[in-house]
Amino acid sequence: MKIVYFQSGSEDFRCGVWFYRQIIPAKALRKRGHEIKMAVLTNRIDEWWYKFPDVVIFRNVYLFDPVSAMRELKRRGKRIVYDIDDDFWTINPDNPAAKTAKEKVEQITALLKEADIVTTTTEVLKQRLSKFNKNIAIVPNALDFTEFCERPKNEGLLKVGYTGGASHWGDLEMVANVIGELQKKYKFKFVLQGITGDPLINEIYTYRYYLGQGLQPEKNEFYEAAMRTFEKLRRLNYIHIPWYHPELYPPILVGMDWDIGLCPLKDNSFNQAKSCVKFYEYAAVGTTCLASDVLPYKNEVNYRAKNTFKDWYKKLEKLIKDEKFREKITEKQWEFVEKNRNIEEVILQWEKILGYVGSQS
Repeated sequence: MKIVYFQSGSEDFRCGVWFYRQIIPAKALRKRGHEIKMAVLTNRIDEWWYKFPDVVIFRNVYLFDPVSAMRELKRRGKRIVYDIDDDFWTINPDNPAAKTAKEKVEQITALLKEADIVTTTTEVLKQRLSKFNKNIAIVPNALDFTEFCERPKNEGLLKVGYTGGASHWGDLEMVANVIGELQKKYKFKFVLQGITGDPLINEIYTYRYYLGQGLQPEKNEFYEAAMRTFEKLRRLNYIHIPWYHPELYPPILVGMDWDIGLCPLKDNSFNQAKSCVKFYEYAAVGTTCLASDVLPYKNEVNYRAKNTFKDWYKKLEKLIKDEKFREKITEKQWEFVEKNRNIEEVILQWEKILGYVGSQS
């Protein structure tokens, strides 16, 4: 097949979605002999882009209305796929992209309705999107195990880690006090990776400035959540490693060599539609995952904590003090991810969908 991925802009490479829904599948498709092209979609499309592909994959939103391009491609017999992995209609108010997401839904709705088939990551999201298009297929996020390889497992002080983007300050806040109390009893290193590209104190200074000056009021809930969490982090013994571009991230995760990785997540409508990609990353490199006992994690992760201080404390303490138990959990998690979320297997699902003709239940 000849496949074109139309990117939404020059900054797509900063997004984890771009990495998991385009770069990893495209690499696997090339290995299987398909011809792949990627381009930023503009409002002036050269004739070559209409002639070349068998399949065109759109995602996210664009700076202009791309529906006319979709229709012209369909008129020429090209298969149109629209890929989406978030519920933009229920985005959390403390997400820094909350305002812009609300502005995107009109175009997203049009793209969903126009596509021949919509691809998404979970059953929850499929059900929510079905009101826009009945032809929806689930293709889970998957990892390239040649990049997410086994961590070195160097001996030394136990390492507990958390990695995430800027929208996860509120999730991290749930477990900050738990970590602080456990550090009073056990010696372990807590490593926070991501959240910001700057040193945390520099980023928080910026947030305080914006709030104090009344700038960017649409992000006030995000800034306030960040500052609350930072005040709790300041009481911990922790190390911060900044955010890296998605393609640079796999060796960073391997090199951090965490024994335990945390996946706290608030239980709300937006989060319920997310995928378990953080769990996949931890498990693939041999880091034991402890996740919130909420969707999406409750469907896939075998060791979870209710979103209470008491249960997070108990479940994390068990992993800290019982190495054999930790190893048993890790082995089962790795086996699940290697079998079900390895791109070498999941790419077969992508191939079927991209080459499929007609309706699909």
